Amino acid sequence: MKKYTIWLLIMAFFISSCGSRSGAGADERVITVTIPPFAWFVEAIAGDDFRINVMLPAGADHHIWEPLPAQINSLSGSEAFIMNGLLGFEEAWMDRFLQVSPDMRILDLSSNIHLIEAGETQAGEEHHASSGENLEGFGHDVDSHEGENHEGAGQDADGHAGESHESEGNEGGNPEKESHAGHSHGGPDPHYWMSPLSARIMAEDIRNFLIELNPDSSAKYETNLALLNKKISEVDSLVREAMKTALNTTVMIYHPALAYMGRDYGFAQISFEDEGKSPSPARMKELIDLARGKNIKTIFIQAEYDLRNAQSLSKETGAGLIVINPMNRNWPEAVVEVAQAIGSRQ
Repeated sequence: MKKYTIWLLIMAFFISSCGSRSGAGADERVITVTIPPFAWFVEAIAGDDFRINVMLPAGADHHIWEPLPAQINSLSGSEAFIMNGLLGFEEAWMDRFLQVSPDMRILDLSSNIHLIEAGETQAGEEHHASSGENLEGFGHDVDSHEGENHEGAGQDADGHAGESHESEGNEGGNPEKESHAGHSHGGPDPHYWMSPLSARIMAEDIRNFLIELNPDSSAKYETNLALLNKKISEVDSLVREAMKTALNTTVMIYHPALAYMGRDYGFAQISFEDEGKSPSPARMKELIDLARGKNIKTIFIQAEYDLRNAQSLSKETGAGLIVINPMNRNWPEAVVEVAQAIGSRQ
């Protein structure tokens, strides 16, 4: 009987503890981000000031993903929403998101990025930053945008609704980039976060947004941004070092997620996804010939897409299959693994 009483007391203690934690959690401040990599940047700058709610689940394909009712309802506690601005599910579901949380402040991270338009052909050698320019010397782009009127940062839902995302002249890029219209919006390529040069701009926009949300912590956010920029610069240096050892700077990839990284660091991607669909037999033959002709050594694959065509290409050409994860929440890991794979394939 005594043992039974003791166990009841222990259970009562745990129940009361859980209840008190739940009550404290009700006061927490929440920011929702649409994709996992953005969470890394927000956490790095905000510290523990906010809980980060990530919409897109790990391993989901952002082209076809649709949020469950519970995921939509999770927005009801969010005071802010940080979005890519170019993803189909964001556009398709934004009205519903705003119904759940109409007072959310919205940051569109694409607003200050030098965007690559869908189907755009590019002259990669002219715009990449590998000719002695690094993030320390990138200040003419990074710093100049700091004084602009960031219409995409800190707006409420009404202010966001009329916003447009126009590219500021998209010269430069990589010569082998295939045109791609697989994104439902048919607009610019959304994978800008994979380039450290774009990441630096994203980080500054997030810092500015957080200061608007929480002005009392502005000094903290400034300090954390400086630390984050050092980390981004380290990743930038690792990418450059890896590219120095790459004898072949053309890669194949199923879904073309590396256009910005290729543009900024001087490598080319050839996508074998055909307007969002698996390649036809004629396209597969063309890709095999391309891979053999260019002596391509690397085929990047992402686990959320069909791997069979990539496996066939690898078998026919001898190119190695490398799994990458652009949606990795650990942003440095996602970027560095791409660079190291290109640098190590001789």
